[in-house]
Amino acid sequence: MNTLLKLILTMILVFVTSVLLTPVLKILLPMFLFEKIFNRLIMILTVVTAFFFLRKQKISWQSFGFDFSGPWKRLASYGFIFGIGLVLSMVALEVILGPRYVRDSMNFSDMIQRFAKGMASGIAVGIVEEFFFRGFIYRWLAVRMNAATAVALSSAFYSLAHFLDNGQIFIPKHPGIKDAIRLLFGYLEPLFFHTGTVLPEFFGLFLFGVLLSVAYLRTQSLFLSIGIHAGCVLVIKWQHSFFRVGSDAFHVLYGRPPLYDGPVEWVFLVVGTFLILLFVRPSKKLLVDVCK
Repeated sequence: MNTLLKLILTMILVFVTSVLLTPVLKILLPMFLFEKIFNRLIMILTVVTAFFFLRKQKISWQSFGFDFSGPWKRLASYGFIFGIGLVLSMVALEVILGPRYVRDSMNFSDMIQRFAKGMASGIAVGIVEEFFFRGFIYRWLAVRMNAATAVALSSAFYSLAHFLDNGQIFIPKHPGIKDAIRLLFGYLEPLFFHTGTVLPEFFGLFLFGVLLSVAYLRTQSLFLSIGIHAGCVLVIKWQHSFFRVGSDAFHVLYGRPPLYDGPVEWVFLVVGTFLILLFVRPSKKLLVDVCK
């Protein structure tokens, strides 16, 4: 059985297991929303499955970009600063020229809470998503096609994954397996019924995926891209303590609040990618064929 078929069957198993376990976990954990349990279960099972795949194939974490023998702390730190600077530049421009404005009053407790949540989310999202989309998906594609095509496809998949949203599905008071199945198919609803809204955001996230892929390719390490990802997530979440979006939130140049759906924000992402190409020296390490 080839690797692609194994991956497809494994994801089907993840979905089926999530559908069956969610009603049970909802009974055990009534304080959590049914759809939150379902979504987190899929994420956890996917990561666990990838972990066991590595163990079974006897593939080292180093081969996927977790190389602790190099300057990983420096790469993560530089990436974190770069990510913070990238998003802060977007926010600053939008405060000066666009729809964002500085809050009249700021709550210290809110700042601390948002900072803590932003740091925790940034680190978790950075590690999990970079391992999965760059370390796993990209590497699997890279040994089957040229690098440019692998970057484009993995970045498109990364972007697409952000629009698999089932939050709009109504869940009754006592949900069951049927409702979990509805949530599963509900992931596709935004793609089919909100295409006009999704496309600008899709393109922005695609460009961000390319930027992260270039960071990974340039260093042959995940730590630079993890740092960039974490820094961006931190500022995106923390900036709400200092800035707000006006009532006229949409702008043809700046898009909407997500900070990646307007032409000006796309320019920042493209410039960021070129800065990485310009200032980050290519690693001398060779790609390891690990996912054939």
